[in-house]
Amino acid sequence: MAEDNQLDDGEAAELEKLLGEGEGDEGGGSTAAGGFLGKLFSSKKATIITLSILLVVILGLGAGIYLFLQEEPVAVEEAALDSAEPVLEDDEEKKEIVDKVYIYRLGAFFLPLLNDGVETGKFISITPNLKLSNATLFKEVTKVKPLIRKNIYVILKRKSPDEYLKDKIKTKEKIKREILTASNALLLSGTGTINDVFFTKFIVK
Repeated sequence: MAEDNQLDDGEAAELEKLLGEGEGDEGGGSTAAGGFLGKLFSSKKATIITLSILLVVILGLGAGIYLFLQEEPVAVEEAALDSAEPVLEDDEEKKEIVDKVYIYRLGAFFLPLLNDGVETGKFISITPNLKLSNATLFKEVTKVKPLIRKNIYVILKRKSPDEYLKDKIKTKEKIKREILTASNALLLSGTGTINDVFFTKFIVK
């Protein structure tokens, strides 16, 4: 009986040893992470390597965020420039409309200068153009164009050779005003007016 009890005690001791090892294995999962971190920070060399890796990762993330934030203002600036261009074009178009003028070309006039019906050997050559107040006035001026040209010849004949030769600038202004008055008198009321007269040629020889 004593031998049987001793065997039982030995078996019991061996069983307890196995059970103790089993409990150690079960706790191994909870200590695995601790063991890994412990190894990483167990020496100065391992600590430096670990910190270097973390620093590289942080710097990479920072650079990515910086580049991402830098792209947005550039896109906004380009969009602002694109949106600004049509505004300038609209302003230029409005200016062209405001500055647009309507010119009616009468053609050239040639007239010899006479002194008491005697030719002087001199002549005057002019090319007047009428500035109209609106585009629809072209049709009205075309209707009375023969009368306008006739009146201009009459105005030119009334001037003496001395007026053309001695005071050309003053005579030119007189002719301009007389053409303007005589031409507007031929237009129907409400159709518009001739605002000015331009000479592309005014030669006295």
